[in-house]
Amino acid sequence: MISYMSKWLRRALDVVIVALIVAAIPFAMRAYHPIEQNNKAVAALEAKRYDEAIALLSEAIQAKPDNEVIRRNLVAAYNSKAVALEKEGREREAVASYEKALSLDPKNQTILRNLVATLNNLAVERSSARDFVHSQQLFEEASKWLKQIEDETVQRNVLKNYAGLLTVWGAELMKRNQPDGAIQAFEQALRLAPENAAANIYLGDLAYEANDFERAGRYYREALKLDRENAEYLRSRIKMLENEARIEPKLKTYPDPQNEFRIQAVPYTSGIPVPTIREMLREARRVIGQKLGIYPGRAVNVKIYEPEDFFKISMLPEWAVGIYDGKMRLKLDDIQGAPTQVRDLLFHEYTHAVLAMNIKQKVPAWFHEGLAQLMEPQFAESMREQVQMREALMKKKLTFETLQASFKDIDSKRDAEDAYLMSKYFLSYLNRRYGAEKLREWIQHLANEEAFPDAFQKVYGEPLKDVQHEWIQAQLR
Repeated sequence: MISYMSKWLRRALDVVIVALIVAAIPFAMRAYHPIEQNNKAVAALEAKRYDEAIALLSEAIQAKPDNEVIRRNLVAAYNSKAVALEKEGREREAVASYEKALSLDPKNQTILRNLVATLNNLAVERSSARDFVHSQQLFEEASKWLKQIEDETVQRNVLKNYAGLLTVWGAELMKRNQPDGAIQAFEQALRLAPENAAANIYLGDLAYEANDFERAGRYYREALKLDRENAEYLRSRIKMLENEARIEPKLKTYPDPQNEFRIQAVPYTSGIPVPTIREMLREARRVIGQKLGIYPGRAVNVKIYEPEDFFKISMLPEWAVGIYDGKMRLKLDDIQGAPTQVRDLLFHEYTHAVLAMNIKQKVPAWFHEGLAQLMEPQFAESMREQVQMREALMKKKLTFETLQASFKDIDSKRDAEDAYLMSKYFLSYLNRRYGAEKLREWIQHLANEEAFPDAFQKVYGEPLKDVQHEWIQAQLR
């Protein structure tokens, strides 16, 4: 019962704050008549009285519309005022001042760069606040001016930021069960910045969910060229979809009118029938949603395989019962047990799915596995389990540090049991000591991308490591 989580979303918007060119336009003074207003304006500019300077120069340019000195000084005045407004945090007013300067000198590279920099930085700020629509409007506004900028570095940085925004927005649309909109956002991100690995990965994931294995493979292979950090994950993903493509013809699809669960299963005659499985999953969606406050953003893929095919695709050790890796994968023989056991299994794996769909940061495996057990309808504590767990703790076989990564690399069934028990009883302890509402609040903070230990301390009022240490010491007494 293992889950994999996204590793790249937090890096998708690798923002670049584009610097302003401050005071880059010199003022010019001439002593001929009737340029008195110009000269007074220059003095006002040097004293940073920008509105006074603009008023004097605007009057002067009306009298001398062809005078380049006055025009250049008025452009400089608008630029200087805009830079000052930017420093005061009045970016929208700064944009208006830059635009007035460009109406006088449309090709001025300093003004163009400063205007685009301001719009870029505003867009980044709005994106960080998750105001995606406003952020996109600002990036679109910046893009209108971008083609006129000769500085290719500025162009690349703004386009990279815009692509990052679209990637994060696409992920948000996935959470809202709007895959078509997400695909459009990711594809636009790649048009702006083809080197965007995250957009390729998400497009691969969406194609994979739709069982379009060929298209998924193309996106994953492209991402592999760009993202060496996640190379192992991408290679395993490519191998998995190649195996799945060969097994897919064996599965029958069961449509869901409510589009909540996309179930495929190898045909079978004994065990819990697919309609009953779907109803159990609907119950899990309702009950766990009420307990944790989170729901899937889109339909959950559920696949039921012959055991041999399950292990071929999942590449899990023989003790494994199920996995959520973007799809909930189950073995046929595990849905042929008692209804109560099947219900526990479905609630467990559904918990992995809903967590992965809502929490986009990497969280420890013990958290995933402990919470999944806590959500099982027949959850119970037993003396036998606690004795087994304490023995493992006394032998120092178990620590929270060793249970950070996925349990899939644990070969021994006994060691796997110990890992699950430690996860289960620590989460149960938190729930019992602090209350279920705290756990729900912690999950909400994680879904809002707050760091795992920071979110814990904010909710529980104590450092996570201190609480873990206190709990372990209590088990060893």
